[in-house]
Amino acid sequence: MLIITAGYGEGHNSAARGVEEAMRGRAETRLVDLCAEAMPATFRMTRAGYLWIISRMPGLWKLMYDVSDRRNMAEKPVKGLGPVEGLLERLLLEWKPDAVVCTYMVYPYMLDSIAARTGRAVPYITVVTDSFVINKSWLCADSPLFAVTDSWTRDVMAGKGIDPERIRVTGFPVNPCLEAVRKHPICWKPGEPFRVLYFAQRSFRHAREELEAMLEADPAVYVTCILGRKFRRIYPHIRDLRAKYGKRLTVRGWTRCVPSYLTVNHVVVGKAGGATVHEVLAAARPMLVNFLLPGQEEGNARLLETLGGGGHVQDAAALAEALKNMMADGGAPWRLLHENLLKADMTGGSGKIADLALNLAAERTN
Repeated sequence: MLIITAGYGEGHNSAARGVEEAMRGRAETRLVDLCAEAMPATFRMTRAGYLWIISRMPGLWKLMYDVSDRRNMAEKPVKGLGPVEGLLERLLLEWKPDAVVCTYMVYPYMLDSIAARTGRAVPYITVVTDSFVINKSWLCADSPLFAVTDSWTRDVMAGKGIDPERIRVTGFPVNPCLEAVRKHPICWKPGEPFRVLYFAQRSFRHAREELEAMLEADPAVYVTCILGRKFRRIYPHIRDLRAKYGKRLTVRGWTRCVPSYLTVNHVVVGKAGGATVHEVLAAARPMLVNFLLPGQEEGNARLLETLGGGGHVQDAAALAEALKNMMADGGAPWRLLHENLLKADMTGGSGKIADLALNLAAERTN
């Protein structure tokens, strides 16, 4: 199984790793970021530009998103990606996968192009990493199957002309270990710490405002702040808060232990990225979205709200008020959110997609 991804946003990579993990012991797999391997210098530059735009100029990102939503990529392919398609063609020829899993929207068009030029078609599955709001860039390839996160997204895609027989509701392919987090009992009552897992993904000013707002909202609030790649940029501006709030504030840099943190925290605060939202849904932890990109991330937030597991907060004051509301009446509002996500059972996506890909491969070899 060849699993192909691209590091423009963590959702694509997270989905690819989830599928790879689910296939372990069932098939030989190879996970490749084609853009990073085929054009490393260009990839680094364009990825840095992408991250700068989404964090500093979301309005420009919305304009770019809307332009792509009017473009048929089968008729007008993205220019400059010849080396990427060349690498994909070599992998198909030399490694000879029985099926391909795509978690990035550009690659299905390349597979179609290679099949048309060479006459060697490889069955593939397109894993749609967005929810509700589906850009046209996902929709114009000849993908035999689309794996989508939920029934509402399936209906949206069917309404845009995709044959429902080609769409499978699988859920997002999060790491299978998150199912254990969901099963781990968690409760809260007054007098105990109300634990918040906070991803600081914007500026130091936003991080400071939101941390202070949460910690001032109620003495029971304890925050674990994950800074990730922004540790050096943000930490000097919030260092004094650790002394001010003591053990109620924990700060971490880069971590691979998100499932462990989800196990012990009552609520998550962060950006509405596909990977983050779906990991939270799978773990059945309520979420407050403090930032979202216009376009696809609006759909992720809408899914969270539709499932009754949280919602979008406009600013630090609204964030603090939302936490206080969750803790009211002995925590009844928080328990309702948690129970809604338990009932939704947004788990098993990785295994379902692995099954679909293995079935495609079996059909081909038979």
